[in-house]
Amino acid sequence: MDVVELTRELVNIPSVTNDEGRVAALVVDRLKARGRHVVVQTVPPEGGVTPKLPRLNVLATVAPGVTPDVVLTTHLDTVPPFIPCSEDDDYLYGRGTCDAKGIFAAMWIAAERLWSAGHRNVALLGVAGEETDSRGAKMVHEILPEAGWIIDGEPTDGRAAAGAKGILALTLRASGKAAHSAYPEKGHSANHDLIAALARLMQAELPGRPPFGATTVNVGVLKGGVAPNVLAPSAEAQVVIRLAAPIDEVFGAVRAVLGDTVQVEVTSRAEPHEIHVPAGEPNDLVVKFGSDIPYLSRIGRPLLVGPGSIHDAHTAHEKVGKQALREAVEQYVVFSETLLK
Repeated sequence: MDVVELTRELVNIPSVTNDEGRVAALVVDRLKARGRHVVVQTVPPEGGVTPKLPRLNVLATVAPGVTPDVVLTTHLDTVPPFIPCSEDDDYLYGRGTCDAKGIFAAMWIAAERLWSAGHRNVALLGVAGEETDSRGAKMVHEILPEAGWIIDGEPTDGRAAAGAKGILALTLRASGKAAHSAYPEKGHSANHDLIAALARLMQAELPGRPPFGATTVNVGVLKGGVAPNVLAPSAEAQVVIRLAAPIDEVFGAVRAVLGDTVQVEVTSRAEPHEIHVPAGEPNDLVVKFGSDIPYLSRIGRPLLVGPGSIHDAHTAHEKVGKQALREAVEQYVVFSETLLK
């Protein structure tokens, strides 16, 4: 198995979230053909969509009944839109090259090498849905209740992350009373209440602590009002906060800043995590993006590392270096063998 060829093959299979079934089926068939023991777990679709093929978590070991000491894992879904693979001498381009099909290819080949070397207590795991709500990772404990170590793959330029920020996703809503905008005394604008609350939130200094840095706020989606000359009867905002302090501490500060003019719904939450770094590796990298680490941590102690740059992920120019993929295979083998000791 060649990591560049395998990455190219996986990238050319569309697998936008909710449509991971085809790439999962290929992985299952190929693993079984190599004599691996494969357990699949159906992951329900999101948003009432009916996928063409079942969404799957895929867990592979050398034999049934193995409780792995090391699990190599990443996600099989991608963000939209699908971009087929292209290449030059140094890079593969296309959706999923670095986030995270190239990583899965490197992990797969590393797992095969470890299995061939006699390491029976190693597992390979591909999960569904990381790019939206990590639904696959939230469920996987049902087929993998425990493991020693979890090496999760995300694009970190090959550096082991010492920490990852948490996430607090909120939907904020305000209610008003419609009236002609020439007579504001006859109504009440939900837009005005929501905008004022958001302004306070964006200007607030929210809790943060080392090693995670500052807690940051993004107002991603705004909806409200019916016409320019009508006071808005309702308004809504979707907000994502990248946490550098525990959820309860940040949420308390956020609630105080927002005041009583808006209602707050928590739609997703994950604590910031300190992450193990193997001995001898630099330990100063804290990633700001979300991953499956908060949910996989219930199974085993996590590491986070992978080839490629997060700044290329989710872009039209997504890419990964061919040499970086080859080096990732070696890195996953070395890290796994170190952890097995």
